[in-house]
Amino acid sequence: MLSDYLNSKLVHLLLYIISCSKRGLLAFWKVFSNLASPYNCKKTGVVFDDLISALDIVNCQSVQVQSMGQLQTVNVDKTDGCQIYLSSQSLYADIITAKSSELNVLVPKANGDYDEFPVPEQFKTKFTGKGLQTTQMDSI
Repeated sequence: MLSDYLNSKLVHLLLYIISCSKRGLLAFWKVFSNLASPYNCKKTGVVFDDLISALDIVNCQSVQVQSMGQLQTVNVDKTDGCQIYLSSQSLYADIITAKSSELNVLVPKANGDYDEFPVPEQFKTKFTGKGLQTTQMDSI
């Protein structure tokens, strides 16, 4: 049974969540060492305890991911509408984005609520005479 398998300590696992749509919440509570990857999902939530390697979110719409423990890296590619909930143990995770919009990172406050921070979508790049300099645009 899948739930029995997932309840064991999973250290060497590649987890791919492919083409899920309108799922309430997928909860995985053990250690995933290699990769967790929602791909082509819509309106799907993923909750996990510790993720030793990377969380890849690719080609998704309206997804939520939540770290309850440690998380090192989140890669978001070609995704529109993504809420990334960090735990107090994963506050300094690297978040790398490409071709994505409507991304928010939520960090826990002391009272249990979350502060929400939007990830910039617009950038200005200028040639400086020696190379390119890119800065984020707060508004046009």
